[in-house]
Amino acid sequence: MKPSSEIPRPKGSLFSHSLLFVKNTMQFYADSFRECGDIFAARIPGLGEWVYLCSPELVQAMLAAPPDVLAGGDLEGFSLSHLLGTGATSHLDGPAHRERREILCPHFTAQRSQGHVDEARRIAERKVAEWPLGQPFPLVLELQRISLETLMEVLFGGAGPERLRQLADLYQDFSFNGLRKPVSVHPSLQVDLGPWSPWGRVKKRQREILAALGREIDARLAAAGADGLVPALDQARLGDGSRLSRETILAEILDLLFLGHEMTGDSMTWTLAELLTHPEALARLRQELDSVVGKENLRSSHLPHLPYLEAVVYEGLRRRPNNMFNNLRKVKQPIELGGYLLPEGTLVAVCYPALSVREDLFPNPERFDPDRFYGKKLPPEVWSPFGAGTHTCTGQELALVVSKTVLATIVRKAELKVAQDEIRPVRNAYYYEPNQGLLVTLEKRL
Repeated sequence: MKPSSEIPRPKGSLFSHSLLFVKNTMQFYADSFRECGDIFAARIPGLGEWVYLCSPELVQAMLAAPPDVLAGGDLEGFSLSHLLGTGATSHLDGPAHRERREILCPHFTAQRSQGHVDEARRIAERKVAEWPLGQPFPLVLELQRISLETLMEVLFGGAGPERLRQLADLYQDFSFNGLRKPVSVHPSLQVDLGPWSPWGRVKKRQREILAALGREIDARLAAAGADGLVPALDQARLGDGSRLSRETILAEILDLLFLGHEMTGDSMTWTLAELLTHPEALARLRQELDSVVGKENLRSSHLPHLPYLEAVVYEGLRRRPNNMFNNLRKVKQPIELGGYLLPEGTLVAVCYPALSVREDLFPNPERFDPDRFYGKKLPPEVWSPFGAGTHTCTGQELALVVSKTVLATIVRKAELKVAQDEIRPVRNAYYYEPNQGLLVTLEKRL
């Protein structure tokens, strides 16, 4: 067994790695895998020292490790709990994490998630109707907004459309002008010098969104016979008989919004970019939708009969993995991975950009080919864009339902054309979006 200090590293200096990381992070990861093989180490300023796993065998070994060996909860240095609150499920590990998932997961099953098809479709149709004809606009902002408004419907559906859009406005402002700001992730900059200071402005937005969400929680709990996630969280009893605090319920809601807003919107944007630049795939998807849905509105009962739509969504996720923080673990007890002994404190991650370009898993990986997933389900160690194991994303089924519904609605209702010469990934805070937000032109409504 070799020490972790001998794990292969990509050639070049720390400075050159940093430049490559900033310019095109996903390409940096893919190139490092091609140079180093199934496991490599890299240090990036601001992110620290990481070990990346790039083979199904190593991913499977990582997922099999118990939480007292590889912890998968809140990782120091990669948390926004000072803004989103503490105690959300994704921040927990071990028995506490399992207990909380038992409360949350029944509200995000495939069946429950399909119950939100109508809301997602109506929101997407309204947005398409608002798009300007013949004028380029950044698609990513539109799809992020659709994702956000759908999440608000899921969480606070009884509030009414106007109030839900007001909540979406508040959260979007908090996200774009708060969570994305460098001051939010650098403790040394977090000095409140009043409402006009950078940190003061972030904290002001945090207070506003917490107050607004708190009022909606009270409204949901006061509503006679209300069901849904908020009442379930309020009524839940933990193993010791205690209840979740109001602060924990708020943290759960903010965590769901943070994980589901931009990530889902970005993934849908990348997938539409692939469809718009691969007309044969777009035509095949339209043919399937015409055959199954016809002139009706898309309903939840249609989704099981749209295998090509599902394959398009999964291939879009494979071609453009956009989340930098997925399947993270921290070594709690020394563990052997890939013939190397990883000491306590080592940060380990599944390198999805590497898995996505492995020729043995995905022949001709640079090609957009939904048939890779047509009628197939790959093992989680091969491909699992929502994480895998005990820390699989709680909202995975909801994200898939929203993605399928919104993509199908846009394909059926709009003829779009890419309005920029080059499409490449750029980092925007925590995720990877198309440059220029993917400028498109609405040629006509269908």
